[in-house]
Amino acid sequence: MAEPVGSVVRTSRRIYWQVDSHWLSVLVGGSTLLVGVATVAMFSLRPWYVNRDSALFQHGGWWLLNGAELYVDIWDLKPPLIYAVASLLAFLSGGDMAVLHVLSIGLTVATVVAGVTLVGVLVHRLTDDGVASVVGGSTMFVLTAVYGFPFAGLRPKYFAFLLGVGALLLVIDGRPFLAGVAGGVAAGFWQLAAPLALLVVGMALQRHGWLAMWRTIAGGLTVAVLTVLPFVLQGNAVPLVVETVIAPIYGVEEFSVGARLLMFGLEFGYATLVVPLAVTGWMLGLRDSYREYWWVVVGSLLYMLQLFLEFQGAIELVLLVVFLAVGVGLLVSYTSTPARKSAVAGCIVLLIVLSAYWSLGLVTTVSPVPPGQPAVEAAYEEAKVREYDSLPPDPDWPSMQTIYWEQRTPEHCHYRLGVKQQYFAQETGGSLYKTTCGQWPYAEPPVEWVLSRLSPL
Repeated sequence: MAEPVGSVVRTSRRIYWQVDSHWLSVLVGGSTLLVGVATVAMFSLRPWYVNRDSALFQHGGWWLLNGAELYVDIWDLKPPLIYAVASLLAFLSGGDMAVLHVLSIGLTVATVVAGVTLVGVLVHRLTDDGVASVVGGSTMFVLTAVYGFPFAGLRPKYFAFLLGVGALLLVIDGRPFLAGVAGGVAAGFWQLAAPLALLVVGMALQRHGWLAMWRTIAGGLTVAVLTVLPFVLQGNAVPLVVETVIAPIYGVEEFSVGARLLMFGLEFGYATLVVPLAVTGWMLGLRDSYREYWWVVVGSLLYMLQLFLEFQGAIELVLLVVFLAVGVGLLVSYTSTPARKSAVAGCIVLLIVLSAYWSLGLVTTVSPVPPGQPAVEAAYEEAKVREYDSLPPDPDWPSMQTIYWEQRTPEHCHYRLGVKQQYFAQETGGSLYKTTCGQWPYAEPPVEWVLSRLSPL
C-alpha cells in the first residue's frame, strides 16, 4: 500500500529540519564519506598511482631530509610550503616511500574534508541557515577533482583551498591578524592564492577599519618573512625568487579566449549550470547588502580572470568554486520556503552526479560517453592555440614515478621536467642538464635588475 502523500510531506519536512539543526555533522559526515569512498575506489582502480607533481613534492620532501637544497637541487615553480609538509611526512614515514604515499593521501583527504566544511561554516556565518550551509559546502563537489584526485598524493592547491577559506572566515569573525596569517600561508602553497590574501586585506578594512587592515597585513608579512628567512640564511634567496616569481611569469601560456572557455566547459561538463545559480545568489546578496557581500563577487571575478592566466587542469579552479559555492549558499538562504530550498539542494546534488558522469572517462574507458562531450572536445581542439612556439627537446630521463619509488637522487636539478621550465630555460639561455639550479639568468645583478624594471624612465 502506498504511503499517504501527507506522510511523505511530513517525512520530507522532518529531514529538512534535521539537516537545518545538525548541519555541521551532516556536512562533515557527508564530506568524509564521499571523499573517503572516492579515494578508496580510485586507489583500487589504480593501485599505488602517484601523480608526477605529487611524486615531485613527496620525493622532494624525502630528499630534503637527506641533504638536498630546494630550488638548487630541485627545480620547481611552486612556493616552498608544500615541501615543508612533505618533509614532515617523509620524517614520519621513516623513509618508506609507500608509507609516505599513504600518509600523503590521508592528509590530502583530511585537508579536502576540512576545506569543504569551512566553506559550509563560512556560509553559516553569513546566513545563519543550516541548509544553506550544507548546500554551499556540498557545491564544492561539482568540481570532481576535489574528491576524485586525493588518491594521487600531495597537491599544494588543496592546502591553498583550506587556508584560503580559513582566511575568509577569520576576517569575517574579526580576527584580522590570523586572517592575514592564513592568507599568507595559502599563498605560500600556491602563488595564485595571493589575490585571495589581498581580498582579505580589503575585507578587513571595510568591515573592521584601518587598524584591522594593518593587522591583516602584519599577519601576511609575518608568514612571508618566516617563509623566506631560511632561504636568505642559507644563501638561496636568489634561486627562490628565480623559480617561484620570475619563472612563472615567463611560463604564462598563449591562449585563445574561446579555447579557455571551452576548457572550462570540458572540466565542469553539465555542472557548468552551477554558475547561473551562484550568480543569482550573488545578486540577491548584493541587493540585500552590498557592504556585506561585495567580496563574494569580487573574489569570483578575480578567479574567473585566472582562466586566462593559469589553467592547466580542473583543480586550478578550486578557489573559483569557493566563491561559486558561497553564491549557491546565498541563493538557498534567500529562497523563501523549505520546499524551494530543498529544490535548490536537489539541483546541486544532480549537478554533482552529472559532473561525476561527465568525468568518468578520465578514469575508465568503458563508461558511456556523455551527450555533448565529443562536440565540446572537438570545438576545443579546433580553438586552442599552440602554447609555446618552440621548446628544447625532452631529455631521456626516468619518469617521476620511477624516481619516487626507487628513491633516486637525480644528478640533474630539472628532473621533473615540464614545459614551463623548458621554455624558461630556452628564453633565458639556460640548460636542462645542470647539476644545480637557481642561477640568476640576467647580466645585471638582481638589485640593479629590479631597480631598472621599476624605474619609469
